[in-house]
Formats: sequence, structure tokens, C-alpha cells
Amino acid sequence: MSQAVITSFTTLDFPNESEMRGFLYLVEQRYEAHAGKLRAAGMTKFYVTRIFNKNKFTIGNWLEYRDQDAFAKCDAIWKDYMSDLIKDVPQFAPKINPNRGIVLYDFTEAEKCHD
Repeated sequence: MSQAVITSFTTLDFPNESEMRGFLYLVEQRYEAHAGKLRAAGMTKFYVTRIFNKNKFTIGNWLEYRDQDAFAKCDAIWKDYMSDLIKDVPQFAPKINPNRGIVLYDFTEAEKCHD
């Protein structure tokens, strides 16, 4: 499997602020335990963001995985999580737009730019 860092950025567009806030309440209640499982499987970053430049009710999830193997393990965890979530919280129906990628360049740390 690839040793490249894998990223995932998913946007969730909600029809109104009330549904978005309901989703954020769910995040506060459930994501810490969920993130613990993902970290153990190789997730290295997990951000939940509010996208403010679209004048919509949009949330973004940014995740990074150590490599392709970690992504595959975490993808299975996400599938289980989402199947349970849909049973528990059927009222949220955001438009979901997933994006996946391989990191080609990382300018996060200054020393990486001076090799």
C-alpha cells in the first residue's frame, strides 16, 4: 500500500441553521469517542469547520491519515459509524460532498522547505 499521507475533505450543506446546529450538537456528543477509534487506526488530524465564505449553512470535515492502510481501516470505521448514526439521527439530511487526495507537498513545517 502507499506510504503517502491521505487527506479527506467533506462538506455538508444543510438547508437551514437549525439543522446545522443540530448536527454540531451531535458532533459535541459523539465525535470524541469516534475520533479515538480513528486515531488508533491511523488518523493523524481531524478538524470540523464552519465554512463561512459561502453564505450557506456548511460544515467541513478535514481528516488526514498516516497512509493508505490507515485510510482503509478508518474508512471501515466511518462506514460502521454512519450506519449507526443514520438509525439514531434520521432527521439530518445534508448534501454531502466527499473529496479524497494524496498529499503531494507539505509546507507546514519550515524546515521541510529548506532541504
